[in-house]
Amino acid sequence: MNAIEQSQAFFFISSIGFVILGVLVGVLVFYLVRISRTFSRIIDKAEADINNIGDTTKEILSDIRESTLFQFLDRFIKKKKTTKKTKMSN
Repeated sequence: MNAIEQSQAFFFISSIGFVILGVLVGVLVFYLVRISRTFSRIIDKAEADINNIGDTTKEILSDIRESTLFQFLDRFIKKKKTTKKTKMSN
């Protein structure tokens, strides 16, 4: 095998290698883009759920504060505090 045939064989083999490498890099980039989109959707859903939980918690607290039992206990506790303060000031 002379030098020209060896160089042709080398360039043929390296060309096939670069084509295969290019295809593999393309597939890798494709999957990385899909993974990043999936993570983006997951993060968006998590943020929406966190906001929803905060709103739900605020609604529950307002419902509890509006309940008659809470209002009764709140008046009872405030009454005790005011009686303690008046006893201490005397």
